[in-house]
Amino acid sequence: MFTGCSHAGVVNASRHAVELGGGAPLYAVVGGFHLADAPEEKLQRTLDDLKALEPKLLIPGHCTGWRFKFKIQQELAGFLVPCFSGNRYTLRSHPHML
Repeated sequence: MFTGCSHAGVVNASRHAVELGGGAPLYAVVGGFHLADAPEEKLQRTLDDLKALEPKLLIPGHCTGWRFKFKIQQELAGFLVPCFSGNRYTLRSHPHML
């Protein structure tokens, strides 16, 4: 799922993407999560809700803020992929996902 600055909420947008995909698994959430100035409680709630959606990758953009990126790395090591303007990413199916 790709998002701009996710003002509607990254969890809401991700859930809607799963709904639009007919329940297909959420592979990655890419873009701005709009959490840079969010309180700690919202950060934890958002991460818990994203965990429940079971994405394989989280690729948060600049408006996500460093605190949420740090939280992802702490609680979901291996899921965080740095997001930089100009980078190219190749997403491939993995055998355990088929």
